[in-house]
Amino acid sequence: MQLSLAMAALALLVGSQPARADTPQLRVTPVNDLRFGSFAVMSDGYRVVRPDGSVQSSGIFSAGTSGTGPARFRVSYDRGNNGNRRLDLEIELRFAAAPVITQGGIVAELTQYQSDLPGYVNVAAGQPVTIRIPNCRARVCETTFNLGGRLDVERNYGGGTVVLPIPVDAVLISVR
Repeated sequence: MQLSLAMAALALLVGSQPARADTPQLRVTPVNDLRFGSFAVMSDGYRVVRPDGSVQSSGIFSAGTSGTGPARFRVSYDRGNNGNRRLDLEIELRFAAAPVITQGGIVAELTQYQSDLPGYVNVAAGQPVTIRIPNCRARVCETTFNLGGRLDVERNYGGGTVVLPIPVDAVLISVR
């Protein structure tokens, strides 16, 4: 009988402790890569893919605009619990310079970023970009944006496929 009473007290004690919330997390997830499609370059040229998907080329022989498109990113904040208190989030993003790619006789460099974020049409590598997610009441709140860019290409010989990662750093500036 004493053992049952002790077990009941222990169960009551364990059951009465509040649930532990997870740690809040901020994430930037690439949804689509920035795609410049197929083209040929005799010596040098560039192709611009804008955030709205439009394409401009100079000094290249285009194989059309299929296979082109802006990068798309999802920025999400998981508050770590199921509370529904209103949060206004302010997040700072920075896009690092993409590496210069040299392969098979070509040199490719992403020289400009363009976004569809309000106030940040043209973005320089390393420039702080502030985004806001107002009135967050769900456990996970998110927003998405498109990022375009200009690819400068120089060809000495040969050719190849170019894949340029876009490094993004995100910091939660404020939660009000």
